[in-house]
Amino acid sequence: METLEFSSLTLSIETFEIKEDKVLLVSFNGQITNTNAYEINQSISQIFKGNIFNLILDLTNLQYINSIGVATLLGMIKTVEQNGGVMLLGGLNHFLENVIKLMDLPKHVKIHQSKEEAIKNWPN
Repeated sequence: METLEFSSLTLSIETFEIKEDKVLLVSFNGQITNTNAYEINQSISQIFKGNIFNLILDLTNLQYINSIGVATLLGMIKTVEQNGGVMLLGGLNHFLENVIKLMDLPKHVKIHQSKEEAIKNWPN
């Protein structure tokens, strides 16, 4: 497991296989705020350094996200799409659920109640 540390946010990145696909589980813990958003946005490409473009984002412990954080998530979605990957979201709290609804995500980015549900529903 790899960890990216930022002020007020930790990203834990774990690689595993689901149905013969290599998948990155990226768990957010903390907040994306004006203080750390620029640094996160500049470093987020490190997630893809292993050329794995299948992602499950576990947002269970993401307490807050600002507009730059939303733009960062959209950038991740675009990177996944451009490289033929799959992206699922899991574990949204009430605040994030409202933010995600406003984002008008592409239809292929599915939202699940938990990371476990996202793993269980990984597409064939």
